[in-house]
Amino acid sequence: MYLTRATHTIYLGAWTEGLWEPKTNVLHPEALQLFEEHIGKKVTIAHIYRGWHELDSDNFITELQTIDRYSWVPMVSANPYYFDQCKHTRYSLYKSIERGDCDAFLRNISIRFRTYGKPLFFRFAWEMNIPSNEWSLQYTGSTAQEFVGAWRHIHTIMNEENVTNVQWVFCPQVNTPTSIAYEEIFPGDEYVDWVGLDGYNWGTTQSWSSWQNFSDVFGSSYDELVKLAPGKPVMIAEFGTTDQGGDKPGWFSAALNTQIPQRFPEVKALIFYNEDRSQEEQSNWKIDSPPQTLKSIQQGLKDSRYVSDFSQYK
Repeated sequence: MYLTRATHTIYLGAWTEGLWEPKTNVLHPEALQLFEEHIGKKVTIAHIYRGWHELDSDNFITELQTIDRYSWVPMVSANPYYFDQCKHTRYSLYKSIERGDCDAFLRNISIRFRTYGKPLFFRFAWEMNIPSNEWSLQYTGSTAQEFVGAWRHIHTIMNEENVTNVQWVFCPQVNTPTSIAYEEIFPGDEYVDWVGLDGYNWGTTQSWSSWQNFSDVFGSSYDELVKLAPGKPVMIAEFGTTDQGGDKPGWFSAALNTQIPQRFPEVKALIFYNEDRSQEEQSNWKIDSPPQTLKSIQQGLKDSRYVSDFSQYK
C-alpha cells in the first residue's frame, strides 16, 4: 500500500538527537520541534529507532499517539533479535522467524499496529545487507532466501491480523564491496510499499573514505533499486555529511537545489539524520555544525517540492 504521488513532491522527515532518551525511555517531541525551527519548515515524518521487543508494549502505542498529536507520521526502524518471545533455535535468526518460531509475538505487535490505526512507516531490519550490523544476514548466518521468507512471513501475519495502516519500507544501505546485492534480498513488489536507502558522506574521517557529494553516495545504488522495483517511491531514509575533507554547506546546497531534483526523480521522502557521532564514528552529522551549514539547508528547503504533510498526495 502506497499513496498516489504528486509530481516532484518530497516529504521531509528527521531523526534528531534527543528525540528519544534511552536511559529514561522517554520520547521528547520538543527535540523534533526544535529541528523544525532550525530548518524553517515542518517535517512530515518523525523517525524513531526501537528494539523490536519494545513494539509489544503500551508505552510504544503511547509514543505513536504522541507523535500523531504533533501532526507527524511515525517511521519505526526495528531490527530483529532473539529474546524471550522469540527464542533462540538451532536455525538462523531469519529462518526461525520464517518457520513461525516468533509468531505469537508477531501477532501481538500486529495488534499494536492495528490499534494505533493511523499511517505508520515500518522499516524492518534496515541496512540488513552490510556485515557490521548484528541483524545483518552475514552476522546472523542467514541466507538471502531466509531473509526474504522472514519478511514475507511477517507481512502475511500482519495481513491476517487486518493491519492496513503500515507502509513497508525495504531499506538497505548503499552498496559497498562487502554488501549483499539488493536483488537477492528484495522481498517482492507485493510485500514492499517503499524502497529506501541509507548513505553518508564520510569525507576523510575514515581510513577507507574520501569526500563524496550526494550523487556519489547514492547514485549507483539508487539506479539499481529503481530498476529492481520500478514504480515504487524511493525514500532516502538516512543521510548526512561530515565537514572533514570538504565543504559541508556546499554539499547540502548542491544536494537540495540540484542533485536531488535533477538526478533522483523517484525520491519522494528525505529523512535527515541529525546527531553528533564524533565519539562513536568520528563524524558530526548535525545540520548546524558548522553553523553556516544550516543556512544552506534553510535556503534549499524553500523549494516547494519539499513538503510538510501528506495532504500533497491524492
